[in-house]
Amino acid sequence: MIMAKPMDCMTLAYSPHARIQFVLVDVTDAARGLEASHLNGPTASLVLAEALAGVALLGADLTRPEEAVTLRMRVSGPVQGVLVEMTKDGSLRGYTNRKVINELDGREELESEDAFGDHADVQIIRSVPGHILAHACLETHPASVRCAVQQFYEQSLQRRVAVQLVAIAYGGRLDLARGLLALGMPDTDHGELERLFALFQDDTVAQELEACGTLAELGETLDFADLQFEPARPLRFACRCSQARVEAMLEGLGPDELIAMTQKPASIYCHMCGKGYEVPVATLTKFLEKKRK
Repeated sequence: MIMAKPMDCMTLAYSPHARIQFVLVDVTDAARGLEASHLNGPTASLVLAEALAGVALLGADLTRPEEAVTLRMRVSGPVQGVLVEMTKDGSLRGYTNRKVINELDGREELESEDAFGDHADVQIIRSVPGHILAHACLETHPASVRCAVQQFYEQSLQRRVAVQLVAIAYGGRLDLARGLLALGMPDTDHGELERLFALFQDDTVAQELEACGTLAELGETLDFADLQFEPARPLRFACRCSQARVEAMLEGLGPDELIAMTQKPASIYCHMCGKGYEVPVATLTKFLEKKRK
């Protein structure tokens, strides 16, 4: 299990007056942990940070133990794709298809839009171990995590929602990764909802997300002083990979595959978190002997 210092969190709040649900996530530490683990360049780190914020917003709806939500995007831009996952306990992990993008990494100002490109095929999957609970497919033009999350709520869940994501890097290092979701209820005050959506559209929310550290501060700034809060939920970079899981996977291989691997220790890398594992020849030989018996 790989874990970063658990400073990231998710905060949920509800405005009784406007009847609007808010979700704020900060995934900066998780994104930094994955940046270091995958040895990402600055552009891939920015893309991954934005995707982590998006999947964390989707994770607010997780209810079952061990339930997970996965966001997969195949994009036309040079990063090629990104896959991120959040589980009910707040664990976050993921990767980008390309980790170093030479044509973008040297720029003074980094923009995730340049890496994502004009088109994205998106899958959003909710699952528990061994079973898919829901699977949504959609397209966005241009490719955008923000658009993907918003379209999912509006098309698959038939809910009006506004989404803003902020991922910022300075000096080639990730500085901030946050996301805010505002969800209209069936009895929402539509005047208040339209006022709020306008603040999302004119970048007021993006600027406040960058400046404000808490949902209480954000609520005051956006004129939602009546927010009622749920207890904050911790988020963290964590992966389910382990030495035992790697060895169990290798033990399931056929005799021919194991014979080919017994010449030297096996090096296995988890593509979700970047951690490497080594399985010694003696262990591989033991697996082979069990197969032969």
